[in-house]
Amino acid sequence: MDLEQTLSTTRAVRKRMDLERPVPREVIVECLQLAVQAPTGGNRQGWQWVIVTDAEKKRQIGEWYRESWYEYASAGRPTYADDDPRRAQLPRVVTSARYLADHMGEAAALVIPCARGDRARLGSSVFPAVQNLMLAARALGLGTTLTDIHLHDEGAVREILGIPEDVQTFAIIPVGYPLGRWAEARRRPAVDVTYWNAWGNKRSRPAAS
Repeated sequence: MDLEQTLSTTRAVRKRMDLERPVPREVIVECLQLAVQAPTGGNRQGWQWVIVTDAEKKRQIGEWYRESWYEYASAGRPTYADDDPRRAQLPRVVTSARYLADHMGEAAALVIPCARGDRARLGSSVFPAVQNLMLAARALGLGTTLTDIHLHDEGAVREILGIPEDVQTFAIIPVGYPLGRWAEARRRPAVDVTYWNAWGNKRSRPAAS
């Protein structure tokens, strides 16, 4: 698989995740080996990873995640203009997110990236590694999605997994084999969301070749 295909087809796999097929430990380790090759501030390499495959711990995290997601969803959905393509996509996105909330604890594995220190300073090192992890998973035929709803109250996850108070958690990433085919998502063109040298200063689309 070439790099462009990997980048353009790495999707948030929620509803299409196979909940019955296990992921071998060595495949997860291979993803992690590629994850930790990511850039890291000051070469600190401060990431740590908690991989949850224990059925009971996944169940507990899943129950807590479901409650958190429904509380979050009750606050309302994003609103988009009538001509915004995200408006038409929203019902499908909400349906898949709800499915994940109901089945998070059944994923083959849950990956939780962590680091010790000041959260505001750690993200620039942690999230490149997270993206490497997700791209590596895609290249190996695995689906993932990045969730962080748990951050409004990390206490439950800390307690379930014995994570120390001075260690920050950044996401819960379910990992599993996907059902169906990979495809590119519809995205707004980069030129429509890019400004040059000052906010609001757009350049015209390049002429078609």
